[in-house]
Amino acid sequence: MKYLILVFLTSFFVNILIIRFCSKNTKFCDSLEGVQKIHQRLVPRVGGISIYLSYLLVSLVFYFVNKNFANEFFLVSLCAFPLFFSGLLEDVTKKITPFWRLFAALISSALAYHFLSAKVVYLDISYIDTLLSIPLVSFLFTCFALAGVSHAFNIIDGFNGLTSGIAIIIFGAYAYLAFLLGDYFLLYLSLVMVSAILGFFVWNYPFGLIFLGDCGAYLIGYISALLGVLLINKHPEVSPWFPLLLNIYPIWETIFSIYRRKFIKDYSPTLPDAAHFHSLVYRRLLKVTFGNNISDNKRHALTSPYFWALELVCIAPAISFWRNTTILMLSALLFTILYTWLYFRIVRFKTPEFLKRPAFFFHRNGHE
Repeated sequence: MKYLILVFLTSFFVNILIIRFCSKNTKFCDSLEGVQKIHQRLVPRVGGISIYLSYLLVSLVFYFVNKNFANEFFLVSLCAFPLFFSGLLEDVTKKITPFWRLFAALISSALAYHFLSAKVVYLDISYIDTLLSIPLVSFLFTCFALAGVSHAFNIIDGFNGLTSGIAIIIFGAYAYLAFLLGDYFLLYLSLVMVSAILGFFVWNYPFGLIFLGDCGAYLIGYISALLGVLLINKHPEVSPWFPLLLNIYPIWETIFSIYRRKFIKDYSPTLPDAAHFHSLVYRRLLKVTFGNNISDNKRHALTSPYFWALELVCIAPAISFWRNTTILMLSALLFTILYTWLYFRIVRFKTPEFLKRPAFFFHRNGHE
């Protein structure tokens, strides 16, 4: 527990320093212009620094107190550094192209494959497993998976508490299973991430005093994917669809966004837009649910809880049936169907009634 408190406090106070010294410097702040921008003031977008530094600090502490997993713990921070640093450069300079950030993600993935033996070698699908038994195929697939999930978390990073809240839930589920399996390395890795993200979360939600930035979103997504690969490698009894189901929301958001931009809107999938699911909830659902008079700040704060609840739809079957590939695959499929159905219902101004019910609690408590 003392290590987790150390991580939380380190992250908490590093964020204070960033907010105090970077809020007036446009180099460290998010732009106020762009199709996805909804905030009205300069906000530091380098909150990922607090998560990385607090993780690095506890890695050194584990080394000095001779934890038996100290080397592995430090190697995670080492492998993640190229991806984290590329995101940080983009946050500060706004000039790092998607190609170079993807390249950095692939380097971090290759490092994890080599130094941590983070290898995807099976998916419980016979013909794919045959291909993954070939080392080169396994290497390429692993790099693609780790890099893809890290970028997927950046895709969903659009509102206060959205990505960080989702991540806390995901790492909490990882911690639960690691505890059941008696794996202290993965348990500490999960709980350290929860503590580090919480130190950021209290400053990010609901008022948005600091943002994760690319460095933070990439780092969280990368470690979430890495943790999943390490889990199924060390514990073959865990279905490989367990980590996939935990991360299916950002993964499907990315796949669906590519499809939507390329085949529905007919423009480049790399161009940003304001048609993500979380943007629709903010711009349409909350006005329908709470009325047009709701303030922008309240709409901003109320957007993320919808997606925390959506993530719980994945967490429940994942932690209940973590051995059962069939149920996990079916749950992932049902999630993608639910997501897509809800998206098009909201787009067509046919919002399901059950999504409007939170307004009853809101009005009863006199917040509107």
